[in-house]
Amino acid sequence: MNENLDRSFWEDTPFYWRHIIKRNNFTGAPALKQENWRQVVVRYQNSSTIRSIWEIANSILPYFALLALMVISLEYSYWLTLLLVVPTSGFLVRIFIIFHDCGHGSFFKS
Repeated sequence: MNENLDRSFWEDTPFYWRHIIKRNNFTGAPALKQENWRQVVVRYQNSSTIRSIWEIANSILPYFALLALMVISLEYSYWLTLLLVVPTSGFLVRIFIIFHDCGHGSFFKS
């Protein structure tokens, strides 16, 4: 048992994570100090209009293409349509995240 972590941590940790924690000698300390995190995220502080438009385009266009494929696949197989639901729903979640950021005014320059 790692001595730097208290007993309650080990009791609440699932067995499969215990092996990973011990193998990587995890001490419970943060990997980066706050100053270092600022250096990592500084390039994401300002929005880019070109990048924002690209992110919307590469989310909405595949989403509608997959929706069209789903409608077409209904004529052939419901199982194929159900299989297409998985990537389509992934794009829907991505679109929700983008529009959520737009609602907060953080996706485009205001």
